[in-house]
Amino acid sequence: MDLNNENGTAVKNETAKAANNQIQNGAAKKADVTPAKAQNGTAKAEADKPKPEAAPQVQPQAMPQQEAKPAKPELTLDDRLKVVSDLHRRSVQRINLISRMRQLEAFEVALAQEGDELNENPYQGCKLIICDDKLREFITSSPGLIRMVSQYIFNECNTKLHEIESTITFPNA
Repeated sequence: MDLNNENGTAVKNETAKAANNQIQNGAAKKADVTPAKAQNGTAKAEADKPKPEAAPQVQPQAMPQQEAKPAKPELTLDDRLKVVSDLHRRSVQRINLISRMRQLEAFEVALAQEGDELNENPYQGCKLIICDDKLREFITSSPGLIRMVSQYIFNECNTKLHEIESTITFPNA
């Protein structure tokens, strides 16, 4: 910027004012620099400054399709039969669990239908018998305990059923 002193105050000369206005307005271009501006070192330095621009965004390169999916070896006949056998075993487990749950539900419904309306617990008058292979027995007729055991068995069967169903999947062939 050229400053001239007039009467003790600093005043910008006209070429410096024009260059400053062009830079502030964003209209300054390298091609527009006139010889008068070129002599002015400050104006040229400001005109040559690169304007801040948005940083270019680097896009991640997509991986080729071949690298994304490794080739799976094809299953042999023995391996396929093993998978089928495993799926069959899980299917049988699922059917058994569903059968136990339905049997327990049917028992509770029958108790509720036959039970006295005043009884809060349909297991009133029932016995729970647990036997081992040496014919030792545990017998209880407590309706509260029998209800808790029944609910526990149903909840555990339901949890196991969900676990088995989540593992029954077809292999990607």
